[in-house]
Amino acid sequence: MIGTTLKKLLDEREIKVNEFARQIHVPAQTLYSIIRRDNMKIDFELLLRICDALHVPLETFCGTGSTDQPTPEEWETLWKLRRLDAHGRLVTLQLLDAECARMQASEQQPEQQKIIPLYMTPAAAGYASPAFGDDYEDYAVAADSEADFAVRITGDSMEPYIHDDSIVLVKRGATIYDGDIGLFFVDGDMKCKQYCQDYLGNVYLFSLNRARK
Repeated sequence: MIGTTLKKLLDEREIKVNEFARQIHVPAQTLYSIIRRDNMKIDFELLLRICDALHVPLETFCGTGSTDQPTPEEWETLWKLRRLDAHGRLVTLQLLDAECARMQASEQQPEQQKIIPLYMTPAAAGYASPAFGDDYEDYAVAADSEADFAVRITGDSMEPYIHDDSIVLVKRGATIYDGDIGLFFVDGDMKCKQYCQDYLGNVYLFSLNRARK
């Protein structure tokens, strides 16, 4: 509490309460009352003067470990609010009300989603007529996602970047560049690999797992 902290700081510096009161230009009885009550209630401007005189940060008295007490930033905001005139307070409170209403509306509004197919294996993504339930199932993604479908990856060929049983999102027909990861149709099978092209234009598909031969 503030009273205990203040007394401890004064004792450590061997400063008497009366002496400190004269230093910060407040009645000694005010400081004695703060020490005796030993709670978190104190005029913020007075607290700033105490901190300045003792050369300690505001956190020494306010603390930030407890969620029940205002943080130093919140104390300062309150102090600024109290210094405003009636018009300033009205405008500030209107802004706070509007922001609280915006956040509340955002929390209550469900996230917009779209449904894309999730193929159970990369191979299933290449089937002409995949069977729902066996080869794919519905999968929800954000409404603004560019993915056309998703694929569940099996195996460790893309470790440590894509793990076994991971789900990857795929955009059909996307432009791919050297070093990109993609889903490729090779020898009648769909494979998730890294696309690489040398200076001669030769294309290679690599596994990221260098432990695999």
